[in-house]
Amino acid sequence: MEPAEVVGFGGRRSTAPPDPSEVRVAALPTDRHTEALDLVCARQVHVTRSDAGWVFTSPEMFEGLCAVEAVDRHGVMLGVGFTAHPRFAPTGRSFLRVVVAREHEGRGVGRAVRSSLLEHLPAGTTHLIGGTFDDDPRSLEVARHWGFSVAEHSIESVLDLTELPEPDPPDGVSLHDAPDLVFDDEDAVERMLLASQTNPEAAQGWLFDLARLRGLVASGETPIGVVARVDGVPVAITFGGVEDGSLSIAYSGVDPAHRGRGLMSLVKQQAHLSARAAGATSSRTNNEEHNHGIRRINRELGYVVRSGVFRLTQPIHPAGP
Repeated sequence: MEPAEVVGFGGRRSTAPPDPSEVRVAALPTDRHTEALDLVCARQVHVTRSDAGWVFTSPEMFEGLCAVEAVDRHGVMLGVGFTAHPRFAPTGRSFLRVVVAREHEGRGVGRAVRSSLLEHLPAGTTHLIGGTFDDDPRSLEVARHWGFSVAEHSIESVLDLTELPEPDPPDGVSLHDAPDLVFDDEDAVERMLLASQTNPEAAQGWLFDLARLRGLVASGETPIGVVARVDGVPVAITFGGVEDGSLSIAYSGVDPAHRGRGLMSLVKQQAHLSARAAGATSSRTNNEEHNHGIRRINRELGYVVRSGVFRLTQPIHPAGP
């Protein structure tokens, strides 16, 4: 679910003066990955370097991955772009990501990158997905001009894991670490997981079984998973991964029949402890702005809002959007 940022980059260093009047788009060479990450991260203040680099560090998570760069006649990088189908995404969904150096916005660089990516979309693509940060109105305006519409407003919240409470489950409730998501009663856990998905994203087709949930964690991450049981029956789950000192929570849910008992807080508290033991100093989670229940729980746990993203979508025809 990588965003399709239509953004720019400031403060680049180059020995040659950039000349955007002569833009050439080509495959991004491996030896320029670092420069591409520098470009992305310098412009996107809310993005971590590990998130920006997923396409480089975890290519196994994507199908049909294409990375391009836009350069001028001096070879100076003016922008980059990426498209791929995430293996954990619904069938037909491919992300489109365009990042342009800030000083070169409005000069056709993004348009050139986008045109190149549209010629290399993963096979079977029916919808483009992406996003723009909610404090970047220009990017949203450009994305809408390209045909994207807003599917949801996602809020990212962060928790400092320095001081954590111990979970205190009531009688009959037990908490179990399950980083590999392997269970003796897998069918029961699958039923609970499916029932728990009443979130807005599920209504948009983002439904997960255990196999797809496992696919949300990259090979370089340490998986963190916790299941709560009531009298032995699975009733709640949270799952994510630790990388570069941060736990990224991919999914959390509670069986509707067992909501209102504080189970979500308990599984998250246990996940926080497990993540800290794995080296995490912070935890991040993203929730749709109108998902008031989970956002209230996050606030009570100490999470604070860091940023927001407009998740975008665009249906396309086989010949292009």
